Amino acid sequence: MFNKKLLLLLLVVLALGSFPLVTHAQQGDAGSPNFVFVNYFGQEMVFDLDDVTYTIPGTATAPEGGRLELQLASGEHKYAANVPGVNTGSAGTFIITPGGYVGKAARMELTNAALDRDGNVLEKPKEYVFVFDFDPFAVPVPQAPAGDTWQPVAAAAGQGSLAWTNYNGDELTVDLNGTVYKVPPAANNVPGRLQINLTPGLYRYTASVPNGSLNGEINLAAGQVVGLNVSAKLQDEPDYDIGEPSPLPLPVDLLLNQEDLTAKAAPQVQVVPGELPTSGGVPAPAAAPAVASPAGLLIKNYAGDTMTFTINEQTITIANNASTVLPLPPGRYNFTASLPFVATTGTVDIVADKGVELSIATNINHDVLSVYQN
Repeated sequence: MFNKKLLLLLLVVLALGSFPLVTHAQQGDAGSPNFVFVNYFGQEMVFDLDDVTYTIPGTATAPEGGRLELQLASGEHKYAANVPGVNTGSAGTFIITPGGYVGKAARMELTNAALDRDGNVLEKPKEYVFVFDFDPFAVPVPQAPAGDTWQPVAAAAGQGSLAWTNYNGDELTVDLNGTVYKVPPAANNVPGRLQINLTPGLYRYTASVPNGSLNGEINLAAGQVVGLNVSAKLQDEPDYDIGEPSPLPLPVDLLLNQEDLTAKAAPQVQVVPGELPTSGGVPAPAAAPAVASPAGLLIKNYAGDTMTFTINEQTITIANNASTVLPLPPGRYNFTASLPFVATTGTVDIVADKGVELSIATNINHDVLSVYQN
């Protein structure tokens, strides 16, 4: 009897030894991580790698921006990424080469609605997890001054001044007491701007982009410089009803934030006589001397919804159209800004005795966050 039990035990041991353990197969030699996965969702992700399950925090719940870093063995690896509440996940394979690395990240995308020949809805758009490649070890290109070095200029003698800032990707048309001005769209993480000198008095305005506009009025005083910042409010998704015609694009709900820029305005370099044209305005001269901002990091939220901002192991919540100042010592900092289903990351340099301003806005489709540094 003893010999039979011993024989059975040996057979079991030999059988188990013929099957490799998956958890060991994915591990590589000790060293730096050669696989990085970043979760750009605002919630946790379930990530299956070689049949081992990991939970990756979302950008709204982790100061490190929802990163998973591993040292993997060379060879092919399989993965599946799923987010609770999102209809469709993503799966695939990748290969780790000796001495190489792989970087992947995930964000939410929407499928297009399926329509019949008459434009009626057959299937509603669905959320899905979109996985894409990126280089997690890319060295940022050294950038000396910030891309956006604009600052307002003091109003001309006896006049007031309006400084329009356009955070939208479309040109902003401004009707000001019947005179039309054009404010260029935002581009390359720099908002479009137009500063106009005007006779003091009451002005009524309409600011518009395709499918959206807003109205208001302002009483401009002599010597005053007023900033009018226009962004787009986060929109609800359109309703798709099966069998009904596809809905038209939703109207864009514009938001306007007004601020007093008089104290920040640089002095006039020169005054050129002449009348203001009927279309266009007076842009701020690029040669105007800089005026220091308060030390620290000023964060302005124009994203249309409450935003979570993480920097230097601090996580704060900023209401829409609100701002906050964080005192930070000089140095380079990584940050993450996120709404519930869209996020962005970046780097900011803080210099001693000089303030830095970050304005954060979303595009009209509300699927991209952009950061503008002043």
